[in-house]
Order: sequence, then structure tokens, then C-alpha cells
Amino acid sequence: MIADSLIVEKGVSAGDAWVSVAPDSIHTALSGLRDDGYRLLVFLTCVDHLADSSKPTWPGRYELVYQLRNMETREQIRVRTFLDGDPPRIDSVHDLFPPANWDERETYDMFGVVFTNHPDLTRILMPDDWVGHPLRRDYPVGGEVVEFSEEHEVWQTPPPRA
Repeated sequence: MIADSLIVEKGVSAGDAWVSVAPDSIHTALSGLRDDGYRLLVFLTCVDHLADSSKPTWPGRYELVYQLRNMETREQIRVRTFLDGDPPRIDSVHDLFPPANWDERETYDMFGVVFTNHPDLTRILMPDDWVGHPLRRDYPVGGEVVEFSEEHEVWQTPPPRA
């Protein structure tokens, strides 16, 4: 289990238990849970709380969420941690949960979170030459300009006797 000294906050949301830990304790906390039977990393994801008015004081801009399941008892626990920094950094947990390799790469690609000690932290969804991280709330949102020609102003309809 997670040592009480590592837990910053805990609670239950929609029937799921959750704990918050400091970012520098994430590897230790997840290692303790794995040793306690939580051997399946269901998912790892990130939330960017930039300009989020639902809770005015988040501990950090980025919230990393690790969902774990104990396959014997079917219990689940959500482990949260909050990061700041440019780029934000946290220890990789691929050595504890090998499938985390892919989730960490996706989180790096979409949010720019750097996972230290990751074996191959490269983009997984965006092209290698892509600039920026598309799921950050400060990423410029917009589309490409679409140019129309004169011939598209008239609707093409079938003849009356088709």
C-alpha cells in the first residue's frame, strides 16, 4: 500500500478511490501499490488545468492520472499528481508497468510531459517534425484557410429527369 507519508490528499469520486501524491513520490507510490496487488495499469492520462475556473487553486498546471486495478479483488484506485515546469518532468513508471511506455509517449506527445528514464521518449501520434503539443490549452487552435473557386458557388444538382 502507499505509505501515509506519501499521500497528500485522498477521497472517493463516483465510487472510485483516489489518492494524490507529490510528483517526486510517484514511482515509490506506484511501486507500493503494485506490490500490494495492483498489477494492472488501466491507463495513464493528463489534464491541463490552465485557465480552469472550476477549482481556482490547483497544486500544478498538469494533473497526471494513473488508474490501477487489482485483478484478484477487482478493486481500482486512481493515483493523481500535479506538475508544473516548462517542460513538466516526472519519473517514468515503465519499469513497474511495461504498458506505461505507450501512455507516457502519448502524454509526452500531446502535453509535453517529459518522463525521465523512459527508454524511447519519442512522438507516437504526431509527426516527428511537429511543433508543440496539441492538447495543451495554450496550443493555438485554428484551421487551415480554405480557398473556394467560383464554380463551387453553384450547387451541382441532378437533372430533373434523372
